[in-house]
Amino acid sequence: MGNKHRIGAFLSLKDVCSYYESKHFLSDLEESGYPKTPVTISSFFGHVKTVCEQLLMFFICSEISNSVQARPLAALLTQILNEGHYGKEILIQGESYVLSRDSLSDSLDCLNDLFVNRYDQTVGSHILDFLVSIFSAFEYWITKISENYGDEMTERYTLSRLRKCRKHLDDYEKSSSEEEKNKHLSRLRSVPGNFISFPDKFDFVINKASEKNYPRDLKIDKNIVDFIRAARNTVHNGGVHKGNDIELIHKEVIHKLIKNKPMFHNDYNDYNDYNDYNDYNDLIDLCASLVDIYESIITVLKNDLDKESLRDLSMEV
Repeated sequence: MGNKHRIGAFLSLKDVCSYYESKHFLSDLEESGYPKTPVTISSFFGHVKTVCEQLLMFFICSEISNSVQARPLAALLTQILNEGHYGKEILIQGESYVLSRDSLSDSLDCLNDLFVNRYDQTVGSHILDFLVSIFSAFEYWITKISENYGDEMTERYTLSRLRKCRKHLDDYEKSSSEEEKNKHLSRLRSVPGNFISFPDKFDFVINKASEKNYPRDLKIDKNIVDFIRAARNTVHNGGVHKGNDIELIHKEVIHKLIKNKPMFHNDYNDYNDYNDYNDYNDLIDLCASLVDIYESIITVLKNDLDKESLRDLSMEV
């Protein structure tokens, strides 16, 4: 049941992307005189569809395997062994090492246990991969949009930081005590350099959209993006959150990032009760918000943006 929920969720997200893709790009192609041959459209929406397809492949193959009770697994392992794709020999630091019969048997038993008893753990890893991939797509395409405002964005962030640095240096020179000097040096160190981070780029872009009647709630969308970005960053710690505690309520679902714990949401009632931790649709739905946020941004900013920042085209031969 859980897998069918997930398959449906990813199919629906693909459909949303296809709708937006058609809305923004297909009519544009017809007007531009492209021939009626297959055209590959690389866009944020196409990017997300590809991400969904990776998960659809996993969950559909899982259900197909379940439908035959994973009986082909034994035959597949037999072929892998007989055809020499896997055997008794491994390399340890470049040196050949021969596995004992018991070691080889344990390895195959562990694989069988993975399919039978540890499936839910692999689902969690795949959902984390989905979160990472969809946010990476969002980050890439928002960055392309921000490049349309390069000089203005540089003025707002880089030059304003330079002015802050000058002020702190002036204050440092005017200081009469070491304590005052150290205070201004500390403030100087806290000023970011020339690098413009993605949070700065996103804030700049969505604030530009808000100047042109952005149709969604700006504060809520900023909170959604900040939460998903923080959740994406847990990939650097094996899925464990290392920052301050963050809580987000989305469609009456509570999502939490607790320091030194993996992300969780109210798929279960208590953090230590994993009995109901078998459905990730709430998290999939939260990530899907990135698609609506992106579409709303390009809708209100479309007159500012060049086509290259929204899509790339290649003719299929």
